[in-house]
Amino acid sequence: MNATINPDYKKRIETCLFLLRLGVFIVMFVWTMGKFFDPAHTIRYFNRFFLIGGLVKPIVYTIGVIEMLFIVAFLGGLWKRYTYGVVLFLHSVSTFMTWKKYTIDIHLLFFTAWPMLAACVALYVLRDLDVKFTVRQWFKK
Repeated sequence: MNATINPDYKKRIETCLFLLRLGVFIVMFVWTMGKFFDPAHTIRYFNRFFLIGGLVKPIVYTIGVIEMLFIVAFLGGLWKRYTYGVVLFLHSVSTFMTWKKYTIDIHLLFFTAWPMLAACVALYVLRDLDVKFTVRQWFKK
């Protein structure tokens, strides 16, 4: 379906999608930087929530580098099907694997993952409309 959108609404949608992308990037950036500044926290987190033991600092740093490449490409609007998909996947796994924080050992801060998950889904679904401040838009000029 190739629906035409009122130009005013199109600009509004593009601005909203950019702000969602920027907001998700900020959270993912801080989350990724944590892997470099406090790898022990990441090791505990993976062990506790993902049941992945035996991680060592070099592996955490490698995960951090790969994550950083994806989220920088995500911020730039590059390879949207893949980068938006990876961001959605990473955040989905993180959200669902911490289910005890929503049900048993309730921690209100963990509930902030749900609106961000909704933002990630919206960005993935509307990725073709998310063109404001992307690398592709930059080079079109």
